[in-house]
Amino acid sequence: MEKILTIFERGWQGQKGVIDEYIVEPGVLATALATEKVDGTNVRLTVRNHTLVRLEKRRNPDRAQKASGITEPWYVDADESSSSDKWLFDSARHLDLTDIEDGEWSAEAFGKNIQGNPLQWEQNHIFLFSHMPTLFKHTLPDAPIAFEELKAWLPRQKSTFNAERGIEGLVWWKDGQPIGKIKLKDFSKG
Repeated sequence: MEKILTIFERGWQGQKGVIDEYIVEPGVLATALATEKVDGTNVRLTVRNHTLVRLEKRRNPDRAQKASGITEPWYVDADESSSSDKWLFDSARHLDLTDIEDGEWSAEAFGKNIQGNPLQWEQNHIFLFSHMPTLFKHTLPDAPIAFEELKAWLPRQKSTFNAERGIEGLVWWKDGQPIGKIKLKDFSKG
């Protein structure tokens, strides 16, 4: 699993907010699909015959691993008996797998007991963002890509999961792969 690039360069002076300099080519962004970025915990589900057979969570490299050149995150098995993972399993139990094909699906667990519940959900849930039919339900076709327009547009956007709450940010997809992201807080750092 590779981290998704932020579409703009960071101003490495001060608080490291984004600056008006693209990392992802604007012409590529203009032809990509913009979707909501959900604030939660990254997980991966293995599905067989519409049944969850494995649940993993993202593991980021620690400082020592980064120093030795390990920069990309990976997945490790979640443990249902662990107090830190029980809400991930609760999220998975609320996911209807009827239309989900066999495979490994990257997703975001969010809701009542996860990451402070910014979307104010009554229960825990999983957004299968790697499952294209599910992803297409959370597109934002009017999302701009220009720096100033995006900076003004993002704070006004409501979530596709809860129209009473704002969005965390956007992820752009091309050919089924994420090509770039931006978070509302990326602008507020500078």
